[in-house]
Parts: sequence; C-alpha cells; structure tokens
Amino acid sequence: MEFEDFKKYVEENCNAKSIFFNKVTTYFNEQVASSDNNVYLSPSQIKSEVKKGWNSTLNNLHSKVSSKVKVKKTDSYPIRVEKWIAEMAELEILDEFTESIDDMEFE
Repeated sequence: MEFEDFKKYVEENCNAKSIFFNKVTTYFNEQVASSDNNVYLSPSQIKSEVKKGWNSTLNNLHSKVSSKVKVKKTDSYPIRVEKWIAEMAELEILDEFTESIDDMEFE
C-alpha cells in the first residue's frame, strides 16, 4: 500500500491523529510557556512540527506493517490494499497504534 493511501486509511479508521495532535501541541505549548524555556516557536511553527511528527510516526508504522504484509509483484494494487487492510485487522494494528499514542508521555 502506498504511503499516502496508508495515511488516509489510518486517519479515517482510528482517532490516533487527534490524540497525537492534542498531546504534541500541548507539549510544545508547555515548552514555549515554560520559565526555563529554550524553545521559541510560533503557533504556525508548532503546527508544522506536529504535522512533521505525525508523518514521521506514520512512516514508522507503515514500515512496520510493510514488513508483515505478504504481497506478490503480480498482485494488482487493489489486491495489495486488501491484503494490507486484512493484515492490519488481523494484527489489530490500528487499535495498538491508537493505544500507544494514547499512552505516549513527554518528560
């Protein structure tokens, strides 16, 4: 499954994105507001950093799932997508991913 299709599927089928965006935005805002602040980011820079972090997290997940999905070179793209979705369902990837994002903490 191509990354953009994977990203769309994840974003449409679990609420990990909203959890991630809330947690990471809060973290950056706290860092900026902190009295021992070494971080100077504008709201638009924070938004950009959160998006980069989300894409990086999804790239890691895509790589993890990619290593587990068995597709043939002769499979058409729709068949490959079906295999990806079936494998993700079987491994409960979206549930585990959402749970890991929900458990994410910053120090």
